[in-house]
Amino acid sequence: MTAHQVTVSPTGSLRELARTLQAQGRDVVNLTAGELSMPTPQHIVDAAIVAAQDPSRHGYGNAAGDPELRDAINGWAARSLGIRADRAQIAVTNGAKQALHNALRSLVGPGDEVIVPAPYWVTFPEAIRLAGATPVFAYPREGHVLPDAADLDAARTPATRAVIVCSPHNPTGAVHDDAELEQIVQWAAGHRIWVISDDTYRDLRFTDIRSTPRAALDAGCDVVSIGSTSKSHAMTGWRTGWLIAPPEITATAIAIQSHTSSNVSRVSQAAALAALTGPDVATETRRELRSLRDELMGILSDAGISFPAPEGAFYLFPPAPANGALDDTELAGRLLEDSGVAVVPGAAFGAPGHVRVSYAGAAVAVMDGVRRLAAALGAGR
Repeated sequence: MTAHQVTVSPTGSLRELARTLQAQGRDVVNLTAGELSMPTPQHIVDAAIVAAQDPSRHGYGNAAGDPELRDAINGWAARSLGIRADRAQIAVTNGAKQALHNALRSLVGPGDEVIVPAPYWVTFPEAIRLAGATPVFAYPREGHVLPDAADLDAARTPATRAVIVCSPHNPTGAVHDDAELEQIVQWAAGHRIWVISDDTYRDLRFTDIRSTPRAALDAGCDVVSIGSTSKSHAMTGWRTGWLIAPPEITATAIAIQSHTSSNVSRVSQAAALAALTGPDVATETRRELRSLRDELMGILSDAGISFPAPEGAFYLFPPAPANGALDDTELAGRLLEDSGVAVVPGAAFGAPGHVRVSYAGAAVAVMDGVRRLAAALGAGR
């Protein structure tokens, strides 16, 4: 039996390449990184400093996470998702990636299939394969950004065990409206398919929508919610995430974690607690991101580049290349070399013919980068 060959995340690789070129003195605008450019809010940093000076936090902790943080995650779930859980349903993880990994290892194995709507976050297929299962891709029909329930059903087989739903979405920033979401969860409930809901960008939505977990529970569907403080609180490096699931699934996920990473850093957990219980920072972040999105969409529109405006997260997913002379991977290399702008090719997300642009960085730099991108793409039309 041949072991699965895991590849490095292409978004991470391109992010590091752009940073390397910048360090060499190259004029490069990095639009690959899915993280806010602002520093972690000071009240969160202060909480971490206090925790680091507390000897009681210097040793091992509970693999499930500190009780007070699990309670705070429950409070976040009530506010942001409209659901309530208890400690037995919540596990603290090293970011959303570990939550996804633990959830899949708890739900699926060899012979099982998991439907992955395309475009998809680059980690979804690899995490499924690492769990021993097989990713099966569902593609949207012409004129649609994301697959709907009919598209998902076309990918279903007797081996389908789960489907991953990400809304707000990476890489497109799209959001399932209530009607689309209702159809998806009703379809999943009708076929006894688990819904794994990536709620990482839930607090960075620009429109008022039901959460996937709330809709799934209302439909009688089994659901696992995955979240983190990384995107909403500028805490990507702190590595604090979680999963919320039925108690038996959470117990298995905790057991897996106890044999891999054990507990999340106790200092990072204190920081996450401050993030979830402290001052609201997401509202202002959303306002700034939405305003910047509007300006960037205008720049691209003026260059003749048209596509649906994202309704959440901090990504643009414009079509490229315009003239078809290059595939999107070759185009990304050309953009970096000729225009000094780093983007991620859509092929990395299962959607060739596009590029992903992160506008989470400093507004002045992002606008410069998107102007360069618009000039390059618009010139090919």
